[in-house]
Parts: sequence; structure tokens; C-alpha cells
Amino acid sequence: MYYKLSDDIALRSWKLVPYAYYHYGNRNAIGLTKDQWEILIQCNGITKIEPSLLLEDLLIKGLCIPCDYGDKLADWQIVRECDSRYFPALNWTITGKCNLNCRHCFMAADNAPLMTEFTWTQCLNLLDEIERTGIQTISLTGGEPMIHPNFMDVVRECCKRRITIDEIITNGTFITEEILDEFILLNCYPLFKVSFDGLNHHDWMRYTKGIEEKTLDVVKLLHEKGFRVRIQMNLHKGNLDTALQTLIMFDQMGIEELRLIRTTEAPRWIQNGGDLCLDLEDYYKISLKIAKDYIYTSPQMSLDIWQFLQFSPAFKSYHLRPVEGGEHRYRDSLPVCSGNRGMVSIIANGDIVPCNQMSGRLQQDGINMGNVHVTPLSQLLSEGIYLDNVTYTVGKLRENNPICQACDYWKLCMGGCRACAYALTDNMMGYDPGKCLYFKKGYMEKTIQMFDEINRDLEDKYVCVDDIVK
Repeated sequence: MYYKLSDDIALRSWKLVPYAYYHYGNRNAIGLTKDQWEILIQCNGITKIEPSLLLEDLLIKGLCIPCDYGDKLADWQIVRECDSRYFPALNWTITGKCNLNCRHCFMAADNAPLMTEFTWTQCLNLLDEIERTGIQTISLTGGEPMIHPNFMDVVRECCKRRITIDEIITNGTFITEEILDEFILLNCYPLFKVSFDGLNHHDWMRYTKGIEEKTLDVVKLLHEKGFRVRIQMNLHKGNLDTALQTLIMFDQMGIEELRLIRTTEAPRWIQNGGDLCLDLEDYYKISLKIAKDYIYTSPQMSLDIWQFLQFSPAFKSYHLRPVEGGEHRYRDSLPVCSGNRGMVSIIANGDIVPCNQMSGRLQQDGINMGNVHVTPLSQLLSEGIYLDNVTYTVGKLRENNPICQACDYWKLCMGGCRACAYALTDNMMGYDPGKCLYFKKGYMEKTIQMFDEINRDLEDKYVCVDDIVK
């Protein structure tokens, strides 16, 4: 009989990950055995395959289906043997341009507007490289990504190539009903991450009068059209008075998730924020109070407090964000940042960076790890300073940081956030002072105690999902 891959299955091979497949719509590739791979590469509609227990298992798993002789695979499904290391996703800043002038933008090294962006030819070249390296999922960001003259062309091209657009990170001002209708026609339903910095404060943070009301209208439109929405809200001393009110408003609107982000010491915010930046301990104290007050409103919307706490009322679970490891999960060979290891970041001038949150600081310090307009992405993901950075292990980090070596919480923390370490200590591979404060001042225990108290008061109990044995 003849077989072919199921319509949503594509085979991929990388250095160190030679046998794997993608299921369309899923971010990460799934490993195969060599025997499974050797059968699946014959599932091409033209190779006759004899029955076997292994083939039957692959059929049951839905990886292949019987077909008539000559049934073709889609271009996306054809086996790609990539010369690069495995990376499943890419965060792509297609333009640095923006119609707002946000006071805190971490993409900028100063208050000068960013003017770089990908040309359409460069967009197509990068999409070719994305395919060549086996990256399956992208996030589109900026600047304001939708200000790019070819934004919808990029979306159409990704859909044509079956590259999943997982997220669009936007201020929302260019979203219209017509654009969303085209997304629906393309069967493209990304998560829209929309910036909103608090009731009665959004206009100030974004330096644009009237933007608060317009943003709220866009959020309502996205929700009405059936798109997932995540609100991204910066938290600083200036907007604490309406923070809880803002959470309650979005929860009542039916928004799925809101992320509170401590407005960090990026170069532009240092210039514009004055004394509004919350110090780390104040941030933790205030976050505990906001979380507790919010839970007692019986919410449905999940809350992610950056580098501190994430909880889901729907699943009645919580995650202590600084807990990245644990006694049963820790290995010296783990990368220092699983996010950086799993997602490539390309900024508007073509530079490759470990994460976007570092980009303004890297430019300020004159550090360049490669540029996709100069060096093919496949090469940058095979060797060089960028790859060395994102594959740096926690074991190496501990060896080079006496503070981490002496810490009882090392296996939970694993050094903390690289962007925070860079911003606060000038050392990308140094310790993260925020995590030192979190663990050594007892904020892990304080958070657990808070949920214990909440669980005594509420009928539905919240469960911690972390391995918190030191």
C-alpha cells in the first residue's frame, strides 16, 4: 500500500536533533526514533510500504494516512534537513518605527525615534531563511509592527508557507474590522498582545493624547471577533492607584490574560521615568497586594506578574515565576534562559539578539552578535557569539559567579533572568539581583503563605505547580 504524511505533519532534521516532526499549529517539534523516521520519510505517496507493527503505530498516532499512488505532499511537508541548530520560534521586529513615543521603550538606546525596518525583499529573504532553518512559529513585533507597509503581505506570505504566526505584539492603533476579517479568512488566529498601561495613565506613558480610549475600543473589537487577547501593562509608581481597577475592568470584558511588567531600567526609561521606577522590593510587596486583592474579586482572567507570579483562576493553579528549576528538574546542562534558547530574536536593523528586552542596551554598549542582512540566519544558528550566548549553561554560570555558588536556592533560581542581570549588574552572565532579593527576603514563602490564606477563605483551592524543594 501507499501512504503519505497526515496533512498537518512535516518532517524536520537538525544538528543534534536528527529525527523530528512538526504538527502544524504547535510551536515545538516532537522527536522520533530512527526507525519511525525511516518509515515516515517513505510516506510520500509514491513509495510502497509493507505492513508492520511500527507502521500501524504511526497510523494510530495520526502521523500518516493511506493514500492513492501519486498523492502529493504539500511543499511545507517535504523533509527538510537543516544545517543549523534546532530553534522552534522567532521573534521578529519587522520595523522599529512607531506612531507613538512611549517613554519606556526597551528597543531604543535613547529618545531618538527608531527608523529602521525590513524592506519587502529583506522580509522575503528572512522568510526563506526561516524555512531553511526549520523555524515553524513567529511572533511579529516592532516598534509598531502594523505600521510596516507590507505587514499584511508578511501575514499572507506566512500563511502561504504554513509558518505559524503565534503572536502579534502591538499598541493596537492600526487594528480594524477589515484587517481582522482577513485574518479570519486566512484561518490565522494569533494571540494579540496589546499594550495598556492603566486607566487614566495610558496616554501619559504612550505620550499620545486620546490613545487610552482608542486602545480600549480595539481590545473590545478583538474580543468580539474571537481573537485571544493578552494585555501588557507596565507597572510603576505613577499608575498604582488604578492598577486593580484596570485588572477588574479587563476581567469583566472577558479578556483571557493580563501581564503586569515592572517598568525596568532600559535606557529610555532611565531618561524619562524620573523616580517612578519601582525598586525591586517595592515591586514584590505591591505585586503581592495586587494579586491578593484581585483574587478576592472572584476573577476569571489569568494574571502574569513579570518575574514574580503567574496564576490561573480557571485552573486554580499558580506558578512562582522565579522558580525555573527544582530538585527533580535541575541539570547543569540546562541553558541559562530557556526562552532565549527556544526563540530567536531579530530586531528591525537585522541584528540577532538573545531577547528583545536587551536590544536597546546592546546597541548602547555597541555589542553586535550578527546581522541577518550580512550573514545567513542558518549560519548564525550554527556557530558564533549568538549561539554561544543562548546555549550557555547554568553550570557555567554558577562556576563564574561566587554569589550563586554559595546560594541555597541555586537549583530553584539557576541565576535568574539574563536581561535583568544585564540591566542591573552590567553582566549578561552575572547573577540577577532581583532573584537574590526574592529568595533571600522570603518572597517565595510569603507568596505560598498568601495562597494558603486564600485557600482557607475560598471554596476552590489554588495549587502550586512548582517543585519547591531546595
